[in-house]
Amino acid sequence: MEKQIYRVKPIVIYPECILNTGKQGNCFECEKRNSCLSPRSMCIKPYKGHKNGCPNFGKLKTCPPNIPSMYDQVFDVSDVYAIVTKFNLYKHYEKMRLNNPGLAEGQVRNKMYWQPTDVKNNDIAIAEYYNENPEMREYISTRLLECMGVDVINTMKDVGLNLTFEEREFTYRISFLAKVYQSALEKYGYEIHEETSGDKKGFKCLVLKK
Repeated sequence: MEKQIYRVKPIVIYPECILNTGKQGNCFECEKRNSCLSPRSMCIKPYKGHKNGCPNFGKLKTCPPNIPSMYDQVFDVSDVYAIVTKFNLYKHYEKMRLNNPGLAEGQVRNKMYWQPTDVKNNDIAIAEYYNENPEMREYISTRLLECMGVDVINTMKDVGLNLTFEEREFTYRISFLAKVYQSALEKYGYEIHEETSGDKKGFKCLVLKK
């Protein structure tokens, strides 16, 4: 597993509805649905097989608009670190073809077979970073970045990492680490989850209370 650490300045883009009214509007009824610049609206952009965008929008607790806040309302953006891991898609696909010769190419490339490992690797990298840098353990991680209005592509571009949505040999998984405003936890219904065992021991992240 390859990990890279960047000190970043998050670019947070608020939807106009939040700027104007203080709360998230109904994206499907918004006249600016297709022109909203905030990453919170990415989920409703049409893509192949899904004319209304991601079917999880508004349903999963970790999807907008159910995420109740923007990144800079919860985290101190004056000191933020990106933990970046790379997952080798080419090797994964080759292994899938070798071990499952009957699978169609669409199944070989199905994200459900590699995303769990990709996410776990990023969590492990964060746990390792805490162990290597004990002074950073008060910094809390999250990868719910676009949900919280972070323009990840341009934030990382500013530090020299060019991301793409196109599927290539590698894919990147990114989490941000920063200090949390304690008052924001209760205000927005968050809590801190910490792994206490296993290879992710020490990993900490922001989660919504159950």
